[in-house]
Amino acid sequence: MAILCPICFILNIQSQATHSPYSMLGLGEIENKDYGRTAGMSDIGIGVREFDYLNVINPAGISGLDSLKFIFDISAAGKYSFFTERGKTDNTINGNLKKISLGFRLMPGWGISLGTKPFSDTGYRIYSEEPVEGSTDTKAVYLEGSGGLYELYLSNGFKVTDHFSVGINTKYISGTLKQTENQSEYLFEKESRVFQFYNTFGIQYHKQGVTLGATYGYKQNITMNNKTIIYDNAYNLIQEQDDRSREQFIPETFGVGFSHDGKKVIWGMDFRYQKWKGIESGVSSAKIVDSYRINTGIGYTPNGSRYYRIGNQGIRNRGQIQLGTSFSKSYIQVGGANAYNYSVSAGYSFPVSWNLLNVTLEYGNSLSAPSNYIKESYFMLTFNCSVIDQWFRLRKFD
Repeated sequence: MAILCPICFILNIQSQATHSPYSMLGLGEIENKDYGRTAGMSDIGIGVREFDYLNVINPAGISGLDSLKFIFDISAAGKYSFFTERGKTDNTINGNLKKISLGFRLMPGWGISLGTKPFSDTGYRIYSEEPVEGSTDTKAVYLEGSGGLYELYLSNGFKVTDHFSVGINTKYISGTLKQTENQSEYLFEKESRVFQFYNTFGIQYHKQGVTLGATYGYKQNITMNNKTIIYDNAYNLIQEQDDRSREQFIPETFGVGFSHDGKKVIWGMDFRYQKWKGIESGVSSAKIVDSYRINTGIGYTPNGSRYYRIGNQGIRNRGQIQLGTSFSKSYIQVGGANAYNYSVSAGYSFPVSWNLLNVTLEYGNSLSAPSNYIKESYFMLTFNCSVIDQWFRLRKFD
């Protein structure tokens, strides 16, 4: 029960984690970050494998968990954003829990992890002037969006041979997307509910500190159950109706990555591709298109190896400096032109007793974007804590 309570807590609060106007499109602003151990290395993970790392990016990696450890992982992030369009600037600040997970090695060669994290977020406020039918006058219209989708996942990683592992993430994606349209005389509340199971898969080849990995997620159609509630300007209920269900989908995804883990330095790269083309944006001026992201990162331990071993048990005893950068093509296309973004990150990971704390500062901006694209630049501070308990130790008594 003590573990279930924080998981339920994050499901209730995660949906207010963005203020991007593009979160009104499709399923909301898709969450592409892990906010975990490698946040300072730009979230590389497809080819990362460590004895105390709950790798949800590539579940094959958790087959390498230490047999004596139970790991509880929690992440939070705060973001300060600047939005710019045609010389106009606005800024927002938000923060939230981003991930809660726990995991351990169930038996030799089989690691397991359970957790929850956001899948997408919606949060925007838009003001416009609309013409009044049959008149030259205009009326003010306010659009406000909230809500989001979360995923509850179960990860299983299996070591098939000494150097080859496979894994599967089984996800339950659920949540509500809300939009309120205030037209002075009337208030329209539109609500879309989503419930869907989904799986992603991963493989890793690992030998002598080098890990090669690949991930795959299939295209999954989603039915959004819609409802509209209409109120007058005194907030008296006028009408409530179920709308036609709208088809959306989770895109087909591919990923490849690698890492090299030496005594002092770990470095690696990920490439991830999402086939979004075909999903409805709901806005005539914007389209949702295929996207990709390239992440590179490096971790350096100045004072020797960042962990030592007693028998088959790994113990961390040194801090690690992390640096990372990413380049991405956005899944949002405006006016027929694509937008490209970049980010740079720096972090520090350090042990506290048996546990591990990770702090990361990231800066992101648009590298190239259409003239009428709403550009976002941001600073984001991420905190991650891995509480590592020692299990299954036999104590000797005289």
